[in-house]
Amino acid sequence: MKLSCLRPLAALLLTLGLAACGGKASYEVSGTISGLNNEGLILVNGGDPLPVPAGKTGFTFAKRIDYGTDYNITVQTQPAHMTCSISGGSGSAGHYINISAAVSCFQNTYTLGGTVSGLTVDGLVLINGSATTTVAKDATTFTMGSVAYGDTYGVSVSVQPKGLQCVVQPGTEKGTMGEANVTTVKIACNPA
Repeated sequence: MKLSCLRPLAALLLTLGLAACGGKASYEVSGTISGLNNEGLILVNGGDPLPVPAGKTGFTFAKRIDYGTDYNITVQTQPAHMTCSISGGSGSAGHYINISAAVSCFQNTYTLGGTVSGLTVDGLVLINGSATTTVAKDATTFTMGSVAYGDTYGVSVSVQPKGLQCVVQPGTEKGTMGEANVTTVKIACNPA
């Protein structure tokens, strides 16, 4: 018999054993958390909220649930500057011996871009860290990759187009990513 078949059988035997003694099986609603670096996460199961501090790697709701009771763990409030998702967060108590959901959190990311002027030929390549983007001739805007909230960025020209000298306008080339896409980087190209 497969292990996956034994879990429901064990849960059923546990429930029957408790029922024979006049009791009812109850279950903890719990799980694991990965990547939670910021404060503000609140999980909820039904009407039972659970604030989770930054750095936690697991959670358990204070209220246990009885055999046969449905559970549905959701994110009531996302942590600051992050997005968390849940897998295995809903079902019916008793199908497995343990109720264990997995919460995965990731820093929010935003695109980096801006405007281009004077680009009359192909070949312009921009770089930010290890991310590059090629800008087509006659383009008036560009977007390159994603940057996580709070990370710094610095756009520069990696490859010049033939016959042109393109520069990133001072004061627009670097900064720290906030809570929105950056569209203020300015590239100006002139004949070399």
